[in-house]
Amino acid sequence: MKFRLQHLLLFFTGLATALQGQSVELIADPGFVPYATYYVSGIDLKTGATDVLLFSYLLREKGDKYEDPEVWASLEFEMSMISPSLGIESRTTVIKMETEPFQMFAPLRIDNRQLSTETTFLYDRDSPPNEIPLSVDLVEQMDYGRFESMLGSIASTGKLAQGQYFFRVVVSTGSSKNNLTPTDQATKPIIVSTPTSLNLITPGGALEDTSQNTVYSPYPVFQWETEPCPNCESSLRVARYKADSHSSLDEAIEDVTTLPMDQTQGWHPVGGTTTFQYPFTGAIELVAGGVYVWQVMKQLPTTIGTESYLSPIFSFKVTDLSQPPEWGIETLHPVLQQLRDALGEELFNKYFGPDGVLAGYEVAGTYTMDGMEVSVEAVFDLMNQIRDESVSIRNVSAE
Repeated sequence: MKFRLQHLLLFFTGLATALQGQSVELIADPGFVPYATYYVSGIDLKTGATDVLLFSYLLREKGDKYEDPEVWASLEFEMSMISPSLGIESRTTVIKMETEPFQMFAPLRIDNRQLSTETTFLYDRDSPPNEIPLSVDLVEQMDYGRFESMLGSIASTGKLAQGQYFFRVVVSTGSSKNNLTPTDQATKPIIVSTPTSLNLITPGGALEDTSQNTVYSPYPVFQWETEPCPNCESSLRVARYKADSHSSLDEAIEDVTTLPMDQTQGWHPVGGTTTFQYPFTGAIELVAGGVYVWQVMKQLPTTIGTESYLSPIFSFKVTDLSQPPEWGIETLHPVLQQLRDALGEELFNKYFGPDGVLAGYEVAGTYTMDGMEVSVEAVFDLMNQIRDESVSIRNVSAE
């Protein structure tokens, strides 16, 4: 009995080792590629053929040993969506494809451009490479009526309709082509929108209103609003407006810029933020009494390259700092404006009004929270949390 039990244990141990060696995994290479806009003029939704890279993975056996030549695998790719603009309220499959089982001898790179009914073979990463026969079947497709609606939307805009899209890649593995089970998968939900709105908030406005659009610091804080876009980048530029040489705001913003100081750059990158303080160094200093214009450019990664969108142009005037400013809402630094909105008019005036203990207070220097230096963006984030009541004020004290 003991002899048989030992042999049984050895059998199951060997079986487990063999199965583990036949487990193929997906390694991101680089995985799903994020875009802000998906142009699909190069995607054939009937065959899956495309020249647009949506995802790329390396298929390899766990341990990457390939000691057992009997390693078989297959792939499944599915794209589904929810798009109220197309009348699709529940998750619906757009296209689903599966490959016939194929034998693996070395790691194999696969991306969505290879998953079409027109694909016949791939090359693995062996030396020399092996030609791997590959057959892709279209196993499911969107209902014809909805498919025509999507094609009509694509034809008019050239891109995927706004909505939520779901991509899923599944790899199945086994010791033979007739015995495959799922061993790894990768999924990615993507929100497709058109984050192109770009509105300036402060400082400034129309050129004829510069007497009202004044700033009281040579280092103003610029603030604008746009839709969230994790992979988008913004840039800003500032230039001086001269009435004797500029006939429009466009002429001024295209002339010599104070930011960036290097005229070969054209724009000063600020990342994904929507607030930016004029820098203390690396820019031409703003002069008292000068009128300035500023503009923001937003860049979106798309499947056909980077697209750029420009904001309107705002103008503002830098007040003469040798003259004390008069009290009024227009004189407030953007941080104080945010603080007033967060505290409310009555409580704000109690401290910062003409008779308040902080009357005449000017924002300057660095910002700290809990003893740590933070950016002005962190200050604005805190003010927004107070306004939307995700945090609350317990007490107010003045030092």
